Amino acid sequence: MRSFFYLCIICLWESVNSVEYPVITTSYGSLRGVSYTAQDGTEALIFKKIPFVSPPIGDLRWKKPVPPQRWNVTLDSTFFGPACAQRTTYYEGPITGFSEDCLHLNVFTNRKCRESNSSCAVFFIIHGGAGIFESTMKFPDETLVRNFVSQNIVVVSTAYRLGMFGAIALGDENAVPANLALYDILAALRFTRSEIGNFGGDKERITLFGNSVGLKYSLMIAFSPGISKPGEKRLINGVIAMSGSAGLETQDNAVKRAHNVATELGCEGTAREIMDCLRRLDTNTILEAEFKVRGPRIDSDQTPNSVTITGELFPIINERETREGKDPIRLMTGTTMYEMSDKGSGKNVQTSKIPRIVGVRNEKECYEKYLNDTAAGVFVTNYDETSQQFILSSHLYAKYQAEIGGEAYLYEYDYPVHATHTDDVYFVLGFHEFEKDENEQWMARVYPRYFANFINGRRPAEDWYPVKPSLMNYYSINRSITDDVYPHMKFGYQDYIVKYYDDLVKYDNAVTLVNHMTLNAPVEYK
Repeated sequence: MRSFFYLCIICLWESVNSVEYPVITTSYGSLRGVSYTAQDGTEALIFKKIPFVSPPIGDLRWKKPVPPQRWNVTLDSTFFGPACAQRTTYYEGPITGFSEDCLHLNVFTNRKCRESNSSCAVFFIIHGGAGIFESTMKFPDETLVRNFVSQNIVVVSTAYRLGMFGAIALGDENAVPANLALYDILAALRFTRSEIGNFGGDKERITLFGNSVGLKYSLMIAFSPGISKPGEKRLINGVIAMSGSAGLETQDNAVKRAHNVATELGCEGTAREIMDCLRRLDTNTILEAEFKVRGPRIDSDQTPNSVTITGELFPIINERETREGKDPIRLMTGTTMYEMSDKGSGKNVQTSKIPRIVGVRNEKECYEKYLNDTAAGVFVTNYDETSQQFILSSHLYAKYQAEIGGEAYLYEYDYPVHATHTDDVYFVLGFHEFEKDENEQWMARVYPRYFANFINGRRPAEDWYPVKPSLMNYYSINRSITDDVYPHMKFGYQDYIVKYYDDLVKYDNAVTLVNHMTLNAPVEYK
């Protein structure tokens, strides 16, 4: 009788323990997560700080990621790992420390997905932060569970190296590979495809999400010929590209940025000599030098923070090549009403050179024409150059996908009270919080459902139709209870901006032709 009593106690304890701290086994070892119940009653299983590669420290510092080693104990996956090394005044969200040993991902699932024979869609989040700051822990558990796990979607969020640790380029791939951040994200994506079935996710139903700089990473994974190679199956089946620029950095500019920081640190010489010098320095010394060169501005062009056209991932000449000659893919993309501009005040802050996304070859001449046209009133817009890049990215990728038979959904978040860059992300991922009025309370319920519907393979909304190139139709997401305004379809997405750059490309082609004729003209000797 006593043995039976103790056996019941043990069974009861194991039952309670399994509910509160679920254990999942992967190919690399076991993970102990935590059960979570959202305010709407949705029950989730959460696993954090999952190492998807070996730590990029020691001999692996500034190296391409390598697979993780198997672990023999059950890892504690109940809390976030540290954010990747960064120095910024803009960080939002809780902090568990900053470290170069930061390459972990997090998984949010539920019991229904785990019992579904790995059939749930997967939402793979690449965080923003200009490539120099932020982390996965800024997305509240409550928001991810309520918006996505409640819809039987498995959520994955991943870290990647930042700034000098993830975007350095020195023109010598043997000394240091360029685009390490993108290699990190690819490693996380491949780990996800390998292991997500253990969490109930379907590896063939992964939708990649990127906001701000995350848009650049997500689009390049989907479209770069060095990643999604012609004739090979993509790693993903859909992309949500939200308010960002797909424009890439030239290798020359990327090398200059890296040299700016290296010189500040006293590291000079060949690429190998610079890297030998950097590897002798500690994390904080490098971060302080990077911050000193960059300053407090997150849009500075003085330090590494972008994706560079170089190496095996980008066998291209300019960004235009990523859009052309690709197989169709499901795409949802758009911008906010104001983006980086000052709420339509008419400011036109020149923060960068002409958007490279249109693929101009004569950048200096085109930028001079742009400056002249804006000064003379030939081209008038309330959007600054960065915002124009966002608009062009969404327009061009959506249009091209539609032209080749892809399923592309285009939108603009048009509710004017909070409609600058990343404001609408609050409804989807739960950060950049602000006090909501009655229209935004409605938006908080409806807006994330558009994303969940797309991830689950449906239209974002019943009356939201895929783009037709001749119409460039888009969904205007707006709500006014007093004026009876609801989201609805519109046409000609930012067509005056797109037309100007179409004409600028024609001008660029004419400049190229003139330069070619000049170079090939017969030489007259006197």
